[in-house]
Amino acid sequence: MFKGAISLITSLEITLISMLVVFTILAILAFVLSLFKYIPAEKVQEIKKATPAAAPKKVEREKFDPSKITSEEMRVAMMVACIEAAGEDKDANVRVIGIKELN
Repeated sequence: MFKGAISLITSLEITLISMLVVFTILAILAFVLSLFKYIPAEKVQEIKKATPAAAPKKVEREKFDPSKITSEEMRVAMMVACIEAAGEDKDANVRVIGIKELN
């Protein structure tokens, strides 16, 4: 490839030119990526203004009573779920709103 040995100056020139090319491309990419934060923000605001938010429907539920659970397996499953939800917090306030068996 090369007929003679490459000098130190030539190798430094190649290194500097290569590094300049890489950092120039990185700077261009950083600039283009910084522009992305402005493009979707305007479209999202237009969509929010165009469509009015629907009011959430209130769902009527009957009050859950854990004493009505007849299956021992479901009672144990409810207790395990409460323990997992509380985690390491001894003062956790966990509220069970319902339980159903899945197949």
